[in-house]
Amino acid sequence: MPAKKKKAALPAIETLDQFHATVDQIAQLEVSLRGAAAIRDSAIQKVQEQYDGPIEDKKARMKSLVDLAGTYATAHKETVFGSKLRSASTALATFGLREGNESLKTLKSKTTWETILQGLKAIGKYIRTVEEVDKQALLDAKLTDAEYAELGLRVDKAERFYVVAKSADANRISTELEPTA
Repeated sequence: MPAKKKKAALPAIETLDQFHATVDQIAQLEVSLRGAAAIRDSAIQKVQEQYDGPIEDKKARMKSLVDLAGTYATAHKETVFGSKLRSASTALATFGLREGNESLKTLKSKTTWETILQGLKAIGKYIRTVEEVDKQALLDAKLTDAEYAELGLRVDKAERFYVVAKSADANRISTELEPTA
C-alpha cells in the first residue's frame, strides 16, 4: 500500500465560476474513481473465483478432520493428553481442549426461561430490568421545539454538502488511472 500523501493546500474559492469548476472537477474524479474501482473489483473477483473453490474444499476437509480428532481426543483424554495436561504436540501441530465461555442452559427440554423467570421473581434476585429513553419514539412524536426543550432535548439535524456525478455525462469523463510516482 502506498504511503499517505500530505494534503496540498488548495486555494480558496472566490467566484461562482470557480465553485462550478470545482464541483465539475469533483464529478470527474468521482466517475474516474468508479471506473478504477470497477477495474479493481473485476480483478479481485477473477482471483476469488479461481481460488474460492479449493479454499472452501480445504476448509471443509479441515473441519471434518478436526471434528474427527476432537471426538477421539474427548473420548480418550488420558491417553491423548496425560493426567494433567489439556494440550499436547506432534511434529507439525499443537492440539488441545479449550474451555468455552460459561453459559446457562435449562435442565430439561420442557423447562422454559419463562418458568425460570417466574421462579426467580419469587426469590427476588437475578432479574434484570433495563430502562432507557426511546429516542426514535420521541423523534416520531414530532414535538415542537418548546416541548423538546421542556424535556431537556433538542432535535439536531446535520447539513452536509455533497456532490454526485451525473451518470448521463459519465461517458465523457476519463476513467484512466494516473500512474503513481
